[in-house]
Amino acid sequence: MMLRTFLPKPEQRFAAAGAALGALVSAAWLATETVLIEQSTTHWDVTAIVAAGAMPFLLGGSFYRWRYSRRLERELFAARRAERRLRHEVHRDKLTGLANRAALEADIRQALCVEGAAFERKSLLLLDLDRFKSINDTLGHDAGDRLLALFGARLRRAFAGEATVYRLGGDEFVVAAAGASSQAEAEMLATRVERLFELPFDLGEAQVASGCSIGIAFIERTDISTGDVLKRADLALYEAKAISGNSHAFHSETMSDAMRQRAEAERDLVRGFAQEEFFLEFLPIAGGESGVVRGFESLLRWRHPLRGVIGADAFEPPEQSAFTLSLGAWALQAACRQAASWPSPTGLTVVPFASQLRDRDFVVQVQRCLLAAGLPPGRLTIEVAEGVSTEDLAVFAENLRGLRVLGVRVALGGGSASSLPLNQISDVQPDQVTVDLAAVRAAHGSERSVALLACLIKTGQVLRLAIGVSGVEKESEADCARACGAAELRGPWISPPIADVTVLFGGGKMGELRRTA
Repeated sequence: MMLRTFLPKPEQRFAAAGAALGALVSAAWLATETVLIEQSTTHWDVTAIVAAGAMPFLLGGSFYRWRYSRRLERELFAARRAERRLRHEVHRDKLTGLANRAALEADIRQALCVEGAAFERKSLLLLDLDRFKSINDTLGHDAGDRLLALFGARLRRAFAGEATVYRLGGDEFVVAAAGASSQAEAEMLATRVERLFELPFDLGEAQVASGCSIGIAFIERTDISTGDVLKRADLALYEAKAISGNSHAFHSETMSDAMRQRAEAERDLVRGFAQEEFFLEFLPIAGGESGVVRGFESLLRWRHPLRGVIGADAFEPPEQSAFTLSLGAWALQAACRQAASWPSPTGLTVVPFASQLRDRDFVVQVQRCLLAAGLPPGRLTIEVAEGVSTEDLAVFAENLRGLRVLGVRVALGGGSASSLPLNQISDVQPDQVTVDLAAVRAAHGSERSVALLACLIKTGQVLRLAIGVSGVEKESEADCARACGAAELRGPWISPPIADVTVLFGGGKMGELRRTA
């Protein structure tokens, strides 16, 4: 214990032991020289004395170096083992055990470093699970993690030895294959991935069926970074998601051109918003029975410096963008402020962007706009755009219910397929369904549109639904809608959009508009 106190390091204790051993050896040797050979100490030569004196130092130093070297070897071995473990953890996904994004980036960088004829073109399949968010929301995150782990295991078994499987994060996976350098070979890989979904996944509490969308790109000699490859695969994935069901798509230059155009359009939109080039116009809405204008639909317009005044149908704000939420919030605020100056009970109809209806704060935002403008909730109608999918409506449902609790009217667009969206009505329970007569006309022609309009309105009456009609262009269409009991009418035949609604109030012009309707 005392030795550990004065010599705390193992190397020091080994040096002391070596020195003691050296001293012992020296003493034994000198004793042997004296006793056995019977020579006096005066016979010892200088060399023997130096050797005997140096022995403790030599053995002590040797013991120290040996122990130090062993310690360094152990530390080096431990460091290498820790490095291997750390490298494994850094490049391995904990949930599925697959290689992760860092491993993919490292492998692509290594592949791009190969020059000349040794370079090998590789296919890269970017996978995104279908319905994953819905499974997470309905069955819980544990079930979602179980699905990811099961799908990862299927991928690993299916492509063992011929392709590397990665999990990028979330529900995105990558299959990279060096032996699939052509489009036909990559398509075979994609087909094999799609077949993995033929059997449902057993999540314990439930069995779920799923699918995936696949974007396919190739690692090319001209690529500079990992981002170049993943960007192309992501564009192809975006295209594949537009196709229903298990599907895949290859990247093409057309997609890259379209992406560049979308990026330029988004920058132009942001610039126009900053320069206050957006404004509102209002489309009059007439009562079906009275013909009196009882409200207005707000329409977003853009005074473009090159293209002139264009409507919202001529520009598409990016769906997943904070800018779209900002633009939609501005349009809602501006419309509520103007509607508050109209005589009661003149109503306001607003058709928000889909991304606004997905926003968890949308109901709160509507409430704040109403309070700031002093507009009663009953005078505002939020209309869901015509053609919204059932899956989108399931996402919107919570916000739409919140709007109704707030006292805001909810209208559901429909009619593009000449039928009311019956499967969506029970979920949303709207105050009104608006039939888009222009869509009916485009799908079935002008001759049949009036007859189909009558059928749609009668169906709504059977379901005890108020039916509004938009896109009215002819007197015959307006007469048919009125005769069948439409709740309200709007369109070019009623009135074109108006920039300043206030000029209609109090000067007799509203009366002229009513007579026109």
